Amino acid sequence: MKFRLIAIIVLALLVCVPAAADTRYRPFVLASVNETELSGQVANTRAALERAGYTIVGQYQPLESAVVIVATSEALKDVASASDRGAYAAALRIGVTERDGKTEVAYVNPLYLQHAYRLEADMQGVADDLAATLGAEESYGSEKGLTAKKLRKYNYMISMQKFDDPSELGGFDSFEAAASAVEQGLARPGDALSRVYRIDLPGEQALFGVAMKATGASEDEKDIDEAFQMSIVDFEGHSKIAYFPYEILVNGTQVEALHMRFRMAVHFPDLSMMGAHGFTKLMSSPGAIEDALEALVKSP
Repeated sequence: MKFRLIAIIVLALLVCVPAAADTRYRPFVLASVNETELSGQVANTRAALERAGYTIVGQYQPLESAVVIVATSEALKDVASASDRGAYAAALRIGVTERDGKTEVAYVNPLYLQHAYRLEADMQGVADDLAATLGAEESYGSEKGLTAKKLRKYNYMISMQKFDDPSELGGFDSFEAAASAVEQGLARPGDALSRVYRIDLPGEQALFGVAMKATGASEDEKDIDEAFQMSIVDFEGHSKIAYFPYEILVNGTQVEALHMRFRMAVHFPDLSMMGAHGFTKLMSSPGAIEDALEALVKSP
């Protein structure tokens, strides 16, 4: 009778524990909150990453109160390059945001990207190392979270783009010509787009980070401006500025970018379509971003 009771208790516990397939992921991880001022916390974060063996490939300030640091490592590049178009996951985006007298450090969840970007390799080691390096107080950005199955076929709604429906920006005769076109476009002065970083990966792949900041030269630039986009989608909870910078991927002779209707939706899965902070407030942004990136690649 005693052993039967133990067996029943063990079975009940197993039933209560969610299966691995039911594990839910959220897009962002809060590393820490402290009272260090912005520039000091940026320096501390960079130092911690470098001590842990990461390479800082870029840094910029999309908002007056926020800095984004982008880092990578050989281990991360190996994981990212092991999958078709997995290069999008080669960049660790870390946001440092100062508000209400405190400074938040947060980054995009590597395990979330593993499934959203359909990686074949496991990002658990990257996630563990980043947590040990910067901290991991909680994940956030989605109330219920999404399962790996849901993320791997993520589609905000029917007719909207998925991971495998990128914006095709241009084709070239060689990888070198494709990468050079992106470099030249990002170096062009006077427009809203500029380079934050470049990461080269095996298999003739290069990932570029792109800042989007309206110059005031055109009213159309508002639709791609980072501060404008964040004013709509980043309105509650911890900062999600690590959504930026945007990426352009040179994959062999082809140049592409994740479509905003996928990229923003998967980073902000709980946002409604309508309302003051709904996606309809950014209705013109996907087309404007696609047009701007195409022009960047094609312009001399």
